[in-house]
Amino acid sequence: MKKVIIAILVIAILVAGGVFAYIKINEKNSGEETANTNSSTQRNGIDYLVIVNKQNKLPDDWEKNVQLVTVKNAFDKDIQLEKEAYEKYKELKAALEKEGVHIELDSCYRSVAAQQDLWDRWTVEKGIDYVKKYVAVPGYSEHHTGLAVDICLNKDGKIIDENDDMIADRETFAKIHAKLADYGFILRYLENRDDVTGYSYEPWHLRYVGSEKIAKEIMDKNITFEEYLGNIKNIKETPSAAKYQIAKTLQEHLKNAYGDKITNSRFNVIRIYSDEEVNKDEIFKSLNLGKNDIPFEVEYQLLPAKDEYINELMIPNGEYDKTLGWVKNISRLGVLKYNEINGSYSITNLGTGW
Repeated sequence: MKKVIIAILVIAILVAGGVFAYIKINEKNSGEETANTNSSTQRNGIDYLVIVNKQNKLPDDWEKNVQLVTVKNAFDKDIQLEKEAYEKYKELKAALEKEGVHIELDSCYRSVAAQQDLWDRWTVEKGIDYVKKYVAVPGYSEHHTGLAVDICLNKDGKIIDENDDMIADRETFAKIHAKLADYGFILRYLENRDDVTGYSYEPWHLRYVGSEKIAKEIMDKNITFEEYLGNIKNIKETPSAAKYQIAKTLQEHLKNAYGDKITNSRFNVIRIYSDEEVNKDEIFKSLNLGKNDIPFEVEYQLLPAKDEYINELMIPNGEYDKTLGWVKNISRLGVLKYNEINGSYSITNLGTGW
């Protein structure tokens, strides 16, 4: 009888231990599944939600960190793109081929140095006015990220890469765009949204955002990448959204401050201060910042409407670029403040200028 009782106890302990182990394992698996489903877009040394456009500069350390692969494009030329984006592109390409649609790579990564060479060469060949109108300023092209993918079509062995021809082929590109989100891509420049993106419709220009979930939200809502970042509520956990919101709010702030004296502005958000850094800094502590306020450091440039405004727009130690006509100001500290009542943002300046 004693042996039976002992055996029962042993079995009970083993079962209990097994149940406990099962629960712990499944808790871990459940957590891993959530982490994978909502995985951060910050990995491989970069942030896949980085925004680079006419107002937002490529992060200074991007080219050092991005991992590129070299492949052949449709014209048998070596091109580069970010390694994960390339793997997902291959999956997208294979899925489209099953539907009879054949795409090829055209151009992807372009270094800041290469963009500068292009800028300089075309300035000599076509003049500065042409370049300022049609060539992206070095540092402000999305192709610097390695996440932008310009594709072309392959129809019966013939490469279709002329812009007008691709814009006219709505049926083919409708099939392509319908598949993008499944592989983490979005259509970057939507039709009739150049007021937001700064570029006219480009059905061939894809952008990898590092998340099928995010890509699906953007594509399903038919919104621009800028609008997606601008709609994120908890921007403190999404650095790219925070940087975008800082630049957007500061742009509005400068426009209100200078009015018709400036015609454009652009930004390089150098740094966003963490809560830990804020708690250690006496200046930030004295400001009684709200939990959603974000201290930052930024470099910004202003384009004067007239030469007579140059000195007024230039803060101490600023520079004036005579060739391009921009006033380049040194980095400044500021705070992006969030109004919880109406959900709006404002900028507090922590130095001279603005």
